[in-house]
Amino acid sequence: MKRLKSYMLLLLLGITGAKTVYTQTSFISNEKKHTVAQLKEEIQLLRKNLETIHTGLYTYTDSLRFATVFDALETSITTPLSSIELYRKLLVLNQHIKNGHTAIKPEVAYERYIKTKAPLFPLELYFDRDTLYILKNYSHNDAIKEGSILNTINGENAAAVFTTLRNQLPRDGYNTTFPEKVITDTFRRYYAYLKGIPEVYELELKTPEGVKQQLRIRGLSGEEIKKVKWERYRDNKQWWGFTGEPLMTLDIKDSIAVMKLKTFSIYYLKKAKQNFRKFFSNAFDQIAANNVQQLIIDLRDNGGGDEMPTLQLFAHLSKTPFTFYETMYTKSNRVPNPKLYNYGGFLMNFLYPTFKLKRKGDVYEIKGIPGLKEFPPATTVFNGDVYILTNGYSFSATGEITAFIKHARRATFIGEEVGGNAKQHVSGTTFTLTLPYSQIRIQIPVELFRLRVAHKNTGHGVIPDYYIKPSITDKLNGKDVEMEFAMELIAKKKKINNNKSVFK
Repeated sequence: MKRLKSYMLLLLLGITGAKTVYTQTSFISNEKKHTVAQLKEEIQLLRKNLETIHTGLYTYTDSLRFATVFDALETSITTPLSSIELYRKLLVLNQHIKNGHTAIKPEVAYERYIKTKAPLFPLELYFDRDTLYILKNYSHNDAIKEGSILNTINGENAAAVFTTLRNQLPRDGYNTTFPEKVITDTFRRYYAYLKGIPEVYELELKTPEGVKQQLRIRGLSGEEIKKVKWERYRDNKQWWGFTGEPLMTLDIKDSIAVMKLKTFSIYYLKKAKQNFRKFFSNAFDQIAANNVQQLIIDLRDNGGGDEMPTLQLFAHLSKTPFTFYETMYTKSNRVPNPKLYNYGGFLMNFLYPTFKLKRKGDVYEIKGIPGLKEFPPATTVFNGDVYILTNGYSFSATGEITAFIKHARRATFIGEEVGGNAKQHVSGTTFTLTLPYSQIRIQIPVELFRLRVAHKNTGHGVIPDYYIKPSITDKLNGKDVEMEFAMELIAKKKKINNNKSVFK
């Protein structure tokens, strides 16, 4: 699996921010302080490894500016710090690297405590038009109404806190839809990383009727939240990677086909007992047999995976042969400190460069990648109208396929800006560096993928033709506004459809 692991690990990232004056739960790892000399050594070590192996380090921030950033980090270390305190300082790097596959993670023990025992913020939130709403209430205070506006958390402007967290998260370039999705789904964890872990959350709300409320709620552990979620909402929904349910589906009704693709990860497709080649072949055969005129491809929340399924999909949309990648390379064939990585030095500094890399000038080209070769059209090519639904979680390999489809002018895009970059990104083979004293982990992708498309790297993903985002009312009522909009476009199109065959 090329990219999906990076995307999932992003959900465990932390954020930097100001201190809270509220009583905090204690955690033993926070009490251990590392010396100034140790902390500076770690910053120097991290700098050396990023500069050596991160192929996209200077895409958005040049080397001189990066030198200034690292120098400032070192200078800021004047007293001993705990691991989490150093972690919060390091997160400034996300603002300069601007790579969605690069992850800075706290030490394992702290991360585990947050997941299992820490009293976390027990509300599910939704951010829309600079306002933070309460979508679900998992607290023990049933006076909190869904749809209320959350004005403050522990004395701070709630929308500003949300925005601060979002702005500190990694993303490809200048994209904001991806980090907004991540922080929306995992706000309580990020809040813990940013503010610590208050035992009580003091809130100021405005109900849907306009009534102001001031109240206190206690934090709940992950297990407590899970229990309330089921009791109050009958929601025991799991991430699709754990369910075993089909991850690629097709539904045909009234000559309209809806293809839902939750992932392009071959690993997870195999777990769900699905073969992507058979799925696409059978799906487009069914589309042809039913004389489908309009195809909706739902790529919302598809965090990527491997390039082969995306190649296979585009082969059913293209009349001519195509080549996905313009180039793929890495900047180095070895890591400076192999003992500090998750893989052994033999694998990283011998097996990987020997079997996957080929020296070309100042870089090392990646060998054996299907997307570098010309790919033929499929036997059954759909030539009708294509509508693609996207959001910020349409990331990584999904960023690639949407960019390629946009380049070929083969679809109308509906929804939010795609989270993955439309021209290039750094992902693929990824190594995790663990700093020796703080045990902070840095996930470093090393392979640069550049697409054979006309788009320039603006630091953004594919921009939709029609920007559609659910309102808080839509979310509360369970409305699928993107799909409804696509159906409305199709209904208008059908009025002038001449019912000609859309297959060669």
